[in-house]
Amino acid sequence: MLMQFPMAHCDELIGSVIARFVQRQGLEDDKVALRQLFASQKIVPSSILQGHTNQLLANIGHLWTISPRELLEKHTLLPVFRPFVASEAYSHFVRDLCGKGKNHSMLRTGLNASNIVWPSNFKVCPLCCQQQLRRNGYRYWQRLFQCPGVEACPEHSCLLIDTGVPLQSHRRHRFVGTQGITQHIPAVSPLAARKTLLLSVGVSDLLRCKTTEAPNIHQWSRFYRDLARQQGLCRGTVVQHQEIAARVRAYWEVDWLERQGLSLGLVENWLVSMFRKHRRPFSYLQHFVCWFSLCDKEPVLGNVLAEASKFPKQPLEKATYFSARAGEVCHQYRALWNELLSHYGSLRDIRKQQEGARVYSWLYRFDSDWLASHKPKKLRSKRKPKIDWTRRDRTIVRELFAIERSVWHDLDGLRRSKNWYCKQAAGGKILEKKLSTLPLCQEFFVRYAETIDEYQARRLACIFARLVLDNKWLTPTYEIERIAGLDQRKCREAGRQILERVIPAWQVSSEIPFRIRPDKSGRNPVSKG
Repeated sequence: MLMQFPMAHCDELIGSVIARFVQRQGLEDDKVALRQLFASQKIVPSSILQGHTNQLLANIGHLWTISPRELLEKHTLLPVFRPFVASEAYSHFVRDLCGKGKNHSMLRTGLNASNIVWPSNFKVCPLCCQQQLRRNGYRYWQRLFQCPGVEACPEHSCLLIDTGVPLQSHRRHRFVGTQGITQHIPAVSPLAARKTLLLSVGVSDLLRCKTTEAPNIHQWSRFYRDLARQQGLCRGTVVQHQEIAARVRAYWEVDWLERQGLSLGLVENWLVSMFRKHRRPFSYLQHFVCWFSLCDKEPVLGNVLAEASKFPKQPLEKATYFSARAGEVCHQYRALWNELLSHYGSLRDIRKQQEGARVYSWLYRFDSDWLASHKPKKLRSKRKPKIDWTRRDRTIVRELFAIERSVWHDLDGLRRSKNWYCKQAAGGKILEKKLSTLPLCQEFFVRYAETIDEYQARRLACIFARLVLDNKWLTPTYEIERIAGLDQRKCREAGRQILERVIPAWQVSSEIPFRIRPDKSGRNPVSKG
């Protein structure tokens, strides 16, 4: 049980708190720190979304009275997703980060596939750093400054400074702290522009937002359509996307948008999707860019969320189209469609072409019944046959037994762990991913997978047998320990018993008939009594 753990400051990243603990304890081995904090050596630190909070609090909960969810919402960047995703999805994020399994939060939150450019290095405010040094005698990482788009300190109105310290250390299991700052942090920094400062204030409010139920994607769809209508960016019911893009470029500038990964160079870009029917959640930075560009007043997060929540939660109704000339030109579009059908075999190929997309769009709007009966046949993907897991379990376990029989008499070799067997078997990938569906293979590993104690005992037996054959059975125990590559820290109880009791007892025994090495004929010479 840990006897001390540093107190977390307001808005401090949990990785920064742990890095301060590691530095105070003088722990140079990363895995020793993981074992003390998480009771596991396989945890991979994350500066943005640190997971395994249940394991962490199981070891430090007596020193830090905080719930796992409260820890995530106060000391990670998880709250930036809360107002823009469904409540079920957000609860799923929390369960992933609290659980003991692999941390898939970067995939589930969409960070890996997002076009938003996340900072690669930690950023600090020079004035905040001076305050931290005066109050505490050390610096720490503030989570607000590590958010995409945040380039100013809302408290001191100055620009942030890149420390050059990467968010993820080159050492896989290392927690990155402020002790890694090597460059000089200036005493002052230039003042930030007003829009940069307002964006930082908005993100700061977002991190502290206490909303319980966020607007769903249907409410966001209606909110942005209504916003375009209020700003006069609609012609009838059609949103003028080019005019919206011009307003956004005029407010934020092209260089800033490209630096954040929000380029508007393509015809079909993220901004067009924002003012269409929402089919997926968007990031907070995309929302803020639209609010600041188009709202008449400076947007306040709570007011915007309250306004979006007033719209109905039901999906948008399918739009109906009417054209007085539709009956006159209908036969022309049908002829064009039939010609396209003769050249392309699938709907996907037709819509890839500019002319095909135009004809399909017109028919979908004004002649949908005829189009439905004249579409190309759907491409049926070949369905894979249902897997018989019982049969596969038996096949793989037979292969594992064959591997075990081929090496059971061999004292030499690597440790025969579960991973070793998986690498030897042809179905190793299935074993790693689908072991829960293979009960016979699970029982095999329980019985035959070699533990570290068994492996050390086998290594010692192999080395001592080799020394006996070489007539070096009186080799000192410490020399056998050195040859086996064991020391006080790595040697388990079974190996320690062999080194301290079994081998010395064998060496002093006088009634061992196979001490005399056999001659070349293979027969043991008779020793004189």
